[in-house]
Amino acid sequence: MADQSPASLSASNIWQGIIAALRPDFWVYFALVAPFTLLVSMAITLFGPPQPTSLAEFTPKVAVILLLVPSIIGAFGQLALTWLLANPGSTPGRALAIAGRTLPGYLLAVLLITPATSLGLLLLVVPGLFLFARMFLVGPVMVIESLGPMAALRRSWTITGPVAWKILLFLVLALLFVFGASVLASGVGAALGLLFTALGLKSVGGFVAALVAATISMLFTMASAAAGVFIYQRVTG
Repeated sequence: MADQSPASLSASNIWQGIIAALRPDFWVYFALVAPFTLLVSMAITLFGPPQPTSLAEFTPKVAVILLLVPSIIGAFGQLALTWLLANPGSTPGRALAIAGRTLPGYLLAVLLITPATSLGLLLLVVPGLFLFARMFLVGPVMVIESLGPMAALRRSWTITGPVAWKILLFLVLALLFVFGASVLASGVGAALGLLFTALGLKSVGGFVAALVAATISMLFTMASAAAGVFIYQRVTG
């Protein structure tokens, strides 16, 4: 039997845990998360404001539409998936209800930790990532244990303590993987877009490019939820 203790946690078995969690009912999880990630991302890409090319174009309105709105809606989908992964016998309807109940407190918790995390990233990068690793289980804790924002922050800090550096390593590797996948997906999307444009199907090209980028974003959300549940279950026994 594989060692299930917190001490055995590693970036490798977190990744294996993500795959094992998502594989059995992937299309159920896809259907649950896609409306709040993939469809939202595509809608904003196709019908929202263009990506700003200068700081002057990055107005508060643009920031709300391109960053805040998809982040909030995506968080709802991630919380719902977190519940369903932690409670396999539950239903998507119950997961959505739990996510709706949890979302306001979760957003408040994120608001509370964002200044410290951002400052850490700006100063030396590693402190910010370390704080993020310590707060990585806030979502699972709020969904599974029904804790409020402050209690969830304290709980996440406590239970991640023994494995904080292992979570940090996983997050760094995950960010590098996502960056590489995003660059590759952008290249593929752009190439397909150019191909369809050359064939006189410019609108199809734009749709395909948006679809590729939105799919990467959705898979990242699903993997984040699965990683959170896997680590939570490992550190809490």
